[in-house]
Amino acid sequence: MKRPSSSVNAVEAKRANQASKRNRETCTVLASNLPLNYNFSKVRKLFGACGEIEHIDLQKSATGDTRIARIEFKDYNDVLTALTKSHKSLGGREIIVVPIENCTLWVTNFPPSFDENDLRRLFGESGGTVMSVRLPSLRYDSHRRFAFIDMASENEATQVLNQLHDSCIEKYRLVVKLSQPSMAVKRTDSALLEKRQVLVKNLNQFKVIKQRIEEEFGRFGEIEKVTIPEPQQDIGSKSEDIKVNKGFAFIDFSQLQSAQQSLELNGKEFEGTTIEVTIADKKAFLERKAIKRLFAKNGAMENVLSLYPLDDRTSITQLQNFIVDQSKVKKTDIKEIYLAYDHHGALVVTKDASSAARIRLGVSGAKFGKRIIRCGSAKELQGHKPAAASASTGSSKILEESQRDESVHDRSIDAPTKKMTNDDFRKMFLGV
Repeated sequence: MKRPSSSVNAVEAKRANQASKRNRETCTVLASNLPLNYNFSKVRKLFGACGEIEHIDLQKSATGDTRIARIEFKDYNDVLTALTKSHKSLGGREIIVVPIENCTLWVTNFPPSFDENDLRRLFGESGGTVMSVRLPSLRYDSHRRFAFIDMASENEATQVLNQLHDSCIEKYRLVVKLSQPSMAVKRTDSALLEKRQVLVKNLNQFKVIKQRIEEEFGRFGEIEKVTIPEPQQDIGSKSEDIKVNKGFAFIDFSQLQSAQQSLELNGKEFEGTTIEVTIADKKAFLERKAIKRLFAKNGAMENVLSLYPLDDRTSITQLQNFIVDQSKVKKTDIKEIYLAYDHHGALVVTKDASSAARIRLGVSGAKFGKRIIRCGSAKELQGHKPAAASASTGSSKILEESQRDESVHDRSIDAPTKKMTNDDFRKMFLGV
């Protein structure tokens, strides 16, 4: 019996993954008026008998004399059991337990330098108690920039949304919406992910318009969209000097087969130029290929260094700002930063060996977030693969493991891999 095709397997795996996703919006309760001495362990003990707990967030109330806990269960039936704890007396206080609804906000287009603490401060100062800030992993796409903010109540979420949506922070206009998973829309990059998008390069910049591309490529199948970036025109340009495109275009086909068939136009003449037609690659995929090339190079690369360990929610902008602040180099001294989250680190390509040396001196041993940063070669990062904490581990255990992981890095940083001599430093800084 023949096995299903790889495409069928991928669809089935995706469906299974979607079915197993956590449903925070319907499986979470908020417990308020808890005594101040209540910590994660006490909250877990109080609600542990109600069912399997996925996650706990704990914060002080706005008044500062009580605590608020956000408890996420694995199953909705556990929520119903947890609600029976409401009005229970603890330390002379009557606690209130309610299901959480419409308390999660989705935010995007905040400044690239913003981290969890910046978002927590921004939303907290806008009139609410921030229970948690959830940033996406950048492991497969280092350019993702959005977050989920869990507020303590629906009223607070509405107040913060009204205040922050469409406001400007450091020249960035915030987009804040109420998180509604049931209203999720199809990804705008689905054609790219499904390999139905082709990239056409070397177009005649003075002739080719959208209609002409649709006519030429439409014979291979239905086209969903054609994107042709338009160049800026200089004021006073003559009509014959006006360009109608930037020399490339993206074409989204409805079917994968149509995109593959259109590749026969690669190397063919179209409106006076020989065009290149390829299946479009996701930028994150191209970055991973660049990392592999650096790992594969033999010999020392004096302008390339690695930084690790890093959290997989660290953005390129945050890491760049950290490097500049610690080593006093200019941003122009850094040619490229590649996030290598499979190895919990990053590769930094500088303009010369001197810049790499200054970064190594300034960053090695410095604290970034909750981690002590080490500097090494590309090969050292390639061999760095620390075990990740299990996704099903409880909150307190994850915290303990992260603290234990930090202490390991603290100890390891005291032993540099290679002691540098005065001649080494002279060579790096003076190029002699």
